[in-house]
Amino acid sequence: MERLKPLEPQRIGGVFRPCTADCVRRDARLLTLLPRPLRRTARLLVRLLHWPLTAKTKILLISLVVCVTLLGLADAAGVLGPSHEPHRRWALDYVFSRNAEPAALSLPLLQDPAGLVVLAVVLITPVFCCQQVRAIADFVPMNERNGGAARLTPEQVERLNRLVDATNRWFGALGRRRVSAAVALTMAIGVCSLYGIVNTHGLMESWNPTGLPDRVWRSEVYDGWWANRHTHPELAAALCAAGTYAFYFLAKQLVMGVVFTVYLYRSKDLGFGVTPNMNLDSDGFQGLRTLRQFMLWTYGSALAHMIGLLVLFTVWLSAAAWMVFIVLGVMVLDMLVIVYPSSIGYHSALAVKQDHVQTLYRGGLPRDEADAAIARVWAVPVLPVGTRKAMTGITLYLLVPAFVGLVPVLFQRL
Repeated sequence: MERLKPLEPQRIGGVFRPCTADCVRRDARLLTLLPRPLRRTARLLVRLLHWPLTAKTKILLISLVVCVTLLGLADAAGVLGPSHEPHRRWALDYVFSRNAEPAALSLPLLQDPAGLVVLAVVLITPVFCCQQVRAIADFVPMNERNGGAARLTPEQVERLNRLVDATNRWFGALGRRRVSAAVALTMAIGVCSLYGIVNTHGLMESWNPTGLPDRVWRSEVYDGWWANRHTHPELAAALCAAGTYAFYFLAKQLVMGVVFTVYLYRSKDLGFGVTPNMNLDSDGFQGLRTLRQFMLWTYGSALAHMIGLLVLFTVWLSAAAWMVFIVLGVMVLDMLVIVYPSSIGYHSALAVKQDHVQTLYRGGLPRDEADAAIARVWAVPVLPVGTRKAMTGITLYLLVPAFVGLVPVLFQRL
């Protein structure tokens, strides 16, 4: 019987694929189109991409380069740590000082909690995408190892392979250079627009601890902010570049999740869904360790991005009622690419367990042995993430927006 073809989500980007000599030559030619001051940095990034390393290692190295570059620029500009100017004080020194009249405020990079959270989310976002690529690529082999293909007919295998080919074409279309360039350009425009909003309407207005009018406080904090585009344009540009880098991977991650959800829905209808190994627990999760990693990284990604989004809109920007609609929009999107696929996986794995229980019931075993075997089957969670952990994650996901949204209100009432 024909073997099942694997999914190839690594097609969504060159960083996830092994490089070839043609890729190296093509990228070297593209470097000649960049201005000379940018060629050295771009050449370093291209070399990182073309090293014979795993995708995760490449991404971690790129994130390290981005982090060191940003810290170096901040140090050169004198806004990495506390200000050496005696008349400038850290903005958060005025916490609970309602009657203070600050003359000059400072908000350096290492003393900007919101900035550090945003940068942490920016640098870890590509890692989330990489882990999901690895897990999706192992989805078909995982189910084959667990016996999910044993009961398929040749016709089902052929239809599943056609479905895999179609899914891989979508992954390949997402990874085309023109599509990638369009995604990067769109993300750059969005990030620059978002930074423009912060530049115009920020910073920390909801967290004004002094007797100054909110608009005056906001202006004073922005004047001492490390990413002020008027006093530190190089750091403002670096922040926008880092944001574009993260949103680029986030956009591809979300589209990849939608494509995989469609595949999962259709493959389940063809009799090839999530299949736990009912005969041998080879990895402590009935052969579903790959699925467990995928779920944990996906839930972690959703929580991290929600925290970053809320920090941006409640600390750098003024908390407002319209922020609720943004949060709801993000939650709806997460429902589409997280909760719905989890539901599909749950029902397909549940069907496998029910079939196995029926087999045990009709297998002719003594009643006590059959009951004990059936009890062991249901003692293990249907999915490789326990219900308690899943509910804890969902509760945190729902409570974090409310907590972060209420903190500025409570802070101003103290």
